[in-house]
Amino acid sequence: MNKKMIWLIGAIVALTMVLGACGLTQEQVESGVQTVESLSPSELAGLSATVQALPPEVVAGAATSAAQAGYITLSEDEVNAVFATVAAARATATAVGQAAASGERVNATQVPDAAPRITYFFSQIPTQDQAAQGMKYWLEYTTENANRVEIYGNVLPNPQSGAFPVYDNQPSNDWVLWAGNDAAWVEQSLQVRPDADTGSTLQDVTVNSRDITLSIRDPQFVDGDIVNIDVNGVRVIDGYWVNGRYRAFPITLQQGQNSITIFARNTGATPPLVSEISLSGVTGGPALQQTRGLNQNESQSFTITAP
Repeated sequence: MNKKMIWLIGAIVALTMVLGACGLTQEQVESGVQTVESLSPSELAGLSATVQALPPEVVAGAATSAAQAGYITLSEDEVNAVFATVAAARATATAVGQAAASGERVNATQVPDAAPRITYFFSQIPTQDQAAQGMKYWLEYTTENANRVEIYGNVLPNPQSGAFPVYDNQPSNDWVLWAGNDAAWVEQSLQVRPDADTGSTLQDVTVNSRDITLSIRDPQFVDGDIVNIDVNGVRVIDGYWVNGRYRAFPITLQQGQNSITIFARNTGATPPLVSEISLSGVTGGPALQQTRGLNQNESQSFTITAP
């Protein structure tokens, strides 16, 4: 793709808005015009492909009409930047299909031993400063055995772990994380919703050791939930800000039955608090379980029986 074609992308965007503006006010037309920088990589790739497919006389007419309408085309620096963006976008848009067609990559279920794995994919509340700048939340991820990671066509710089910002002008709250390597690919969807009561009941368990680990995370929207955890009435975890990734805490139990209590110290920006708990050494009962939705200062308990 040559620079002239990229230069014309701005003209095509402008012309599209001009031709579709019948019945709109000037303000509505101007508010509808998007610059190339505001387009997503997939939109850029599709738009550039459309420009290249047009007959030369149509392209020339589009550029003239856009110029007469007063819309600014791209500078040389913008051309260079957009050229790189479009090239990356087109590679992203075609990578999955080409790899599948050539047999280079297959679905993870076909080669489970060689496939990448998505360990975490969750949403997290922004800081106050980030929210003031229009950010809705972060999409955070952790993968294993992946060398390429994408969120809806956006290639992320670190395939192992990172975050993708979502802003107020992006209406969708439904996302897909795609992770691939040279052999296979896997994807995971995420619906970003406020925290909600699961109605779960913590069940009693039996373990094979008095020294275990209790791991805890927020399985819903990570919004600032804070917990306290008591073992037999003794505070062992005090004021822990629950993240979307597991944090493991060593727990020493007494012989026989032990009472474990989860307190909701703070329910974050979107109450209630829901925590997911994973226990090591479990021989009876569920090793992985969730609390119900806890309001501030509420608690939920279960029993661990140790040898």
